[in-house]
Amino acid sequence: MTMTHSNNDISHDVGSRAEAPLVIRERPSRAPFVSRFLIASIAALVAVTALALTFGGWMYAAAAVAVPEVTGLAEGVARTRISQAGLSVGTIEKRFDQAPEGIVLAQFPDPAQQVRRGTQVSLVVSAGTEEFLMPDVTGLGIAAARGRLEQAGLVVRIEAVVSEAPVDTVVETVPAPGSRVRTAEVVRIRIAAEGSATSALLPYRMEDLVFVIDPEPPAIGDVDITFEVSRRLRSLVEASGARVVVTRSTTETDVVPTVRAERALEATPVVTAFIGIDAPETPPGGIAVLSPYDDVPASREPGVALVDELVVLLSQPDIPVQRVFLADDPVARDVPAPAVRVRVGSFGVPEDLAAFRDPTWADTIARAIYRALGERFASR
Repeated sequence: MTMTHSNNDISHDVGSRAEAPLVIRERPSRAPFVSRFLIASIAALVAVTALALTFGGWMYAAAAVAVPEVTGLAEGVARTRISQAGLSVGTIEKRFDQAPEGIVLAQFPDPAQQVRRGTQVSLVVSAGTEEFLMPDVTGLGIAAARGRLEQAGLVVRIEAVVSEAPVDTVVETVPAPGSRVRTAEVVRIRIAAEGSATSALLPYRMEDLVFVIDPEPPAIGDVDITFEVSRRLRSLVEASGARVVVTRSTTETDVVPTVRAERALEATPVVTAFIGIDAPETPPGGIAVLSPYDDVPASREPGVALVDELVVLLSQPDIPVQRVFLADDPVARDVPAPAVRVRVGSFGVPEDLAAFRDPTWADTIARAIYRALGERFASR
C-alpha cells in the first residue's frame, strides 16, 4: 500500500519547526575557589593567639604582686613582710639618722607598686645616731662653717649677733667646740653682724623659688602694718633670687579673701610657700604663728618644719611666740604648698599698736620671716 502526503501537510510541518523558539542554555558561574585548608589554618591561628593572650595575661596576673609597705618597721619585721609577699630583700643601706637603729627609713620599689614575684626590694635602714665631738668652726665664714657642720650630719641654725669680728664670720657655736653631739642634732652658729643683729643679711640662695605673701587688709586706716612687713619681706626674698607674688597693693585696703585667693593661685603650681601676715582689730595680741598643721610629723609635712622655724626666729626675750591651730584659710586653701600665717599683733592692744608705728619693728619681723624661709628652702 502506497502512502501519499499532500503538499499541504508537508508545508505545515516545515512551518511549525521554523517558528519554534531557539533556547540557549548557559552554565551558571562558579564562586571563586577558596582552599578549605587556608580557612582552617586562619581559624586555628586566631584560636591559638587568643589562647596565648589569655594564658599570658593569667600568668602575668599570677606572677605580679604588690610591694608591701615596710617603712618605719624594724629591719627583721620588714624582711618577713617582704618574704611573705613573694619578694626578696635586695641591698641594705645603713644611714645615720635620728630614728632608732634598725628602723627602715626608705624602700625601693615604692609600697603598693605591682612587680613580678621574686623582685628584690632594697632598703635604707637607720644606723642610729653617731656620737662625735662638735667641730670647731669659729672664725670661718658662714658658708664654710655651715658646709662643714652639715657634712658631719648636724642640722645648722644661724643667728646674727653684734660683734667686732669680721662680718659674716662665726664668733660662737652652741654647743661649744669639743662638746659631744650626735647625728641630726640641731646646732646654732652665731655670726658677726654690723651695727645690730637685725641688720645682718644672711647669704641665702633662693633662685627659682616662688613665694606668695598675703598681707591682710588693715583694720585701722592710718597704719598698714601687714603691708609694711610684706614690703620689707618681699625686698629681702627677691634679693636672694626668688620670685614673690603679693596678693594686694598698698592702695588696696579692702580686698576680699576670694580675690586674694585668685591672685595666689596665679602662681601655682610652682609655689614654694605661702606666708600670710595678719593684724586683727581685737585682742588677743602678741606674735603668733597660725597654721593648719596639727600634730603632724615634721618629716612628712614641710609646713610643720616652717612653723617650727618661725616660732624660734620670731621669739623675743621674755615674749614667747604662740602657736595657733588654724582650721581654715580661705586665701591659702587651694595653694599646693606649705602655708602659714604670722599674726604680728593686734590693733586692739596698745603695746602692739605702738610697735606697728615703729618702722624698725616691722623690719625686725620681716627679717625673722626671711631667715625662716631661708633656713627651710634656700639651697646650701
